[in-house]
Amino acid sequence: MINEKLIAQLKEIAYQAGQAILQVYGQDDVGIQTKDDKTPVTQADLKANAVIERGLNSLEFDFPILSEESAHTPYQERKNWQHYWLVDPLDGTKEFINRNGQFTVNIALMDRHYPVFGIVHTPVTQVSYWGGASCGAYRQRGDEAAEQISTRSLAATGDIIALGSRSYGNSQSDQFIEKLKQRYPSIQFERVGSSLKGCRIAEGNADIYPRLGPTSEWDTAAVQAVVEGAGGLMLNPDGERFKYNFKESLKNSHFMILGDKAVEWQQFWNKAHLS
Repeated sequence: MINEKLIAQLKEIAYQAGQAILQVYGQDDVGIQTKDDKTPVTQADLKANAVIERGLNSLEFDFPILSEESAHTPYQERKNWQHYWLVDPLDGTKEFINRNGQFTVNIALMDRHYPVFGIVHTPVTQVSYWGGASCGAYRQRGDEAAEQISTRSLAATGDIIALGSRSYGNSQSDQFIEKLKQRYPSIQFERVGSSLKGCRIAEGNADIYPRLGPTSEWDTAAVQAVVEGAGGLMLNPDGERFKYNFKESLKNSHFMILGDKAVEWQQFWNKAHLS
């Protein structure tokens, strides 16, 4: 199913969605509204969503689409899906509103509970990441040739970089970082927006991203595929591979993205507080 033709089609869909976002990005009024869950949405989210749904529906695969910005199919129906698209048309709406460029287009192809392929496109920098566990992971800057990427070994670097959310921080995340500092005193901490955190790990420029706060399934599926294609992991608080579409709620549990599989990062999960 995952072949060069499909990858090219998905890259183009993500690119066109990114162009729709940039059209709004340049306007003084981006049409900010507040959704029922108290998160912001803009005209860029909605325009990108329309582009993506139109593009995915034009493909040869008749898979359902679960997108943040569309009506959500009830669990009693979607629990029977084999393959489907999981989409966040604009991941990092707060970064978009703050005009810092750290927002992305996320499209994932799901097989039951797991992403088998994902693409993350950054409209401002024109950098795209894509991949999956069965096909590796790649990065492409604009019109340059795509290059394969991989996570890095801590033994080869010695310097650990942990990532945190640019707009969503909390005391639990701070406590987790403090635990890491006790084990790795020289650890560095950086804040990055949207799914770019996982991409940084996938390309070998960071090591761990603990997320101890609210996210939804469309926020993480595409970047999980990229990370797994690059040799990394995304785990739930029990140390298991992160999964999707297995419950009524579309909210994620806490999770951890890590680059080096050889490191026992699970030792830092305090399940009594983080589950």
